[in-house]
Amino acid sequence: MCVDLYRKRIAATVVELARDDPSLVKEVIARLRAAGEIEADDLVYLDRIADRWIAIAEANAQRGASPHPRQLRG
Repeated sequence: MCVDLYRKRIAATVVELARDDPSLVKEVIARLRAAGEIEADDLVYLDRIADRWIAIAEANAQRGASPHPRQLRG
């Protein structure tokens, strides 16, 4: 498999996880940073995506739309 294709698949999976369960993604990023396993700014993009989906879930909750089942865990 081509390395570029592999990286794209991983990125797509990670973005999907951030959309499905942004709180989990934020928690994992925080743990990795605290443990020093990643550089402080290596996952900034993913952190932003998770923030965006958290904001969308909160906006949906305010409008009365049902949130994604995984986002109910908080």
